[in-house]
Amino acid sequence: MKKSLKFAIGALVFIGLLAIGFLVFNNYAEKKIRASLETSLKKVNASFEKVDVKVLNRKAEIFQPEFRFKGKVLKVDTIEIDNIHLWDYLTKKNLIIGDLNISNPVIKIYNLPSDDQSDTIPKEPEKETEFKNEVLLKRVKISGGSFEIFEKDSSQHRLFTSLKKLRMENVHINARTVKESVPFDYELIRMYCDSLFYDLDDRHTMTASTFEMDNFDILTTDFRIIPKYSRAEHQKTIRVEKDRYNLKIDTIRLNNFNWNVDKDTMEITNSFTEIRGGDFRIYRDKLQPDDPSIKPMYSKMIRELPIKLGIDSVRVSHVYLRYEEKVRQGREPGLVEFSGLNGTIYHLSNIGMGRKAFPETHVIAHANLMKQAPVSMDLKFNIADKSDRFEVSGSMNDLQASQINNFLEPAMNVKAEGVIQSMNYYFAGNAYQAQGNMKVAYEDFKVEVLKKDGSEKNKIVSALANLIVKNKALSEKADYKSIEVQRDRSKSFWNYLWTCIKNGALKTFL
Repeated sequence: MKKSLKFAIGALVFIGLLAIGFLVFNNYAEKKIRASLETSLKKVNASFEKVDVKVLNRKAEIFQPEFRFKGKVLKVDTIEIDNIHLWDYLTKKNLIIGDLNISNPVIKIYNLPSDDQSDTIPKEPEKETEFKNEVLLKRVKISGGSFEIFEKDSSQHRLFTSLKKLRMENVHINARTVKESVPFDYELIRMYCDSLFYDLDDRHTMTASTFEMDNFDILTTDFRIIPKYSRAEHQKTIRVEKDRYNLKIDTIRLNNFNWNVDKDTMEITNSFTEIRGGDFRIYRDKLQPDDPSIKPMYSKMIRELPIKLGIDSVRVSHVYLRYEEKVRQGREPGLVEFSGLNGTIYHLSNIGMGRKAFPETHVIAHANLMKQAPVSMDLKFNIADKSDRFEVSGSMNDLQASQINNFLEPAMNVKAEGVIQSMNYYFAGNAYQAQGNMKVAYEDFKVEVLKKDGSEKNKIVSALANLIVKNKALSEKADYKSIEVQRDRSKSFWNYLWTCIKNGALKTFL
């Protein structure tokens, strides 16, 4: 009995000592992990309310964390850390976490000027601190919440999206990554957002119903660029001619999308982009003064982008394009529309422009002009070529002249009759001038020059015009006319191309 009692007492003492030792170890481990988390947070310029660690459950919580990097602020209510690998930390000082779960976070980024600091974002001197530990987050899950970017003041959204879910795997943080614009590496990301809003500029906003990323593939639905003002109100916000855009795209798909930041320059690459189902309406009021600034060619625009861009190909399908131009007060705007627009762009890139085999950018497009006449265009240019040379060719067939009166009458005060049987053109040039040739075959083509108010034709001027027009040209007898055009550098490339075609048509008709 005495031996049994001694054994029992000894066992109880051992268990008690073990319990005390475990509690001491538990307390020690909790303090060590808490201290490590707090130190790691501070090293990435993060503040927080408190850190709670439960070693028995291998869990930790961070309350009210606020991260600062590169002038950005990110706020979250609570971060839950689960499945902490204690042995790796205690033996190697590396923090390995199985799961990081964030529920319904409100993530905010403030882009405020350096001299505009508020009480909620106090300015603190940045400290150069060496980040020695390795942090690995095996799985990161965010469910619900929102992502917001503020600019100019703390109440004005620049971007807002409702974040439904986010999954990341193998997120690494180390001494190298904390110095980057994005202070971590990752191997896999899946994200789903809705209610995307972006304040594009002073006159337009951008929205999308959904934005989905599956590792290297992106799908966006119901993408829109929406004008903030009516046509009349839009004119009050500008001093010179500026287009008013209204764009809707059913789906945008990007395959093999990738991005990185190197020396503060972002690089974006993807192998294939598909834009499917679009409605793009452009309105310009030419009663406003011209914008005299020089408009760069597309090659120069892409060459001088603030980011590096590498897109292998872009396919556009089932798009409707409508351009309206108001030229005269009290008259309806002139209208040009293209339906069934399909096209492909190859080699849209400004990466590695110094290499000899830098590929040409090639644009091929087909559509129906005024819902009737088939038109095509083939455009080539080299983004690396600083002379901005280009070649463009195209054709049009079977256009009833009456179909283009919606543009000719309001814009040029001219009304046409007859048929343009075919038109073919080729032009080559640079940012200053272009040369080429054009052939137009037409039959029974007549023009009516309207009076200033557009109400009826000017019979005398119309008669003189029709005496000049060669209205018996047939397809088999039509020949090419040489054209030379000096570019107005304050106008866009499309105005440049239109001037080439217009001059070619006039040389054919007269």
